[in-house]
Amino acid sequence: MKFLIWLVLSLSFFASAAAQSPVAVEKEPRHRLRFSNQYVRVFDVLIPPGDTTLFHTHVHDGMGVRLSDARIREDVLGGASEDAPVKRGEVSFSYRPSPLTHSVGNIGSTPFRIIFIEVLPNEGPAPGASLALVAGQTLVLENERVRVSRVVLNPGQSIEMHEHAHRGLAVAVSDGRIAVEVPGEKVRTVKFKPGDTRWHEGGMKHAWRNAGAVLFEAVEIELK
Repeated sequence: MKFLIWLVLSLSFFASAAAQSPVAVEKEPRHRLRFSNQYVRVFDVLIPPGDTTLFHTHVHDGMGVRLSDARIREDVLGGASEDAPVKRGEVSFSYRPSPLTHSVGNIGSTPFRIIFIEVLPNEGPAPGASLALVAGQTLVLENERVRVSRVVLNPGQSIEMHEHAHRGLAVAVSDGRIAVEVPGEKVRTVKFKPGDTRWHEGGMKHAWRNAGAVLFEAVEIELK
């Protein structure tokens, strides 16, 4: 009997150890790759209440745009655990001088959703200075890799014509119907859902108007 108990415990230990073998971030099933190019990889991450990711490894700098209020627990492999609340619309950036292997669990009662953007190494020439923000954009964070601004438009409100000096992307935080004006083109209306992303190259000019009936919020990310 003692031998059987020892055998069951041993098998459970080894099964648990195998289950915790770290995987690359793109192999973690809750990290769904939505877009990639030579500059970024964009993951849509959804963790239901009570669920936990596999241990997975990040090797590049990255940033997150939270799409829900939730409470999470981060367990760093070989390190500490930390519980933290997250708020919808929050934006963060993490430098990755060395790989990070961790798991993230949802310990709250609401789904945890985040758009996670890997900022891949930039081996090209250093870009020029960023252009000034315009009315309707609010600076969220800036460092040598990215500049992030927030756009919040009430129904009928607009953000004036402006140029993005550098390539980057926009991430919708809320639903919205946005009239997009590009010089020389017909105005078009784009429907957004939370987590939708739009990539743009440097030199793009456009203006936005909230053509819907509810407040629209988005985050604009400029790569340096």
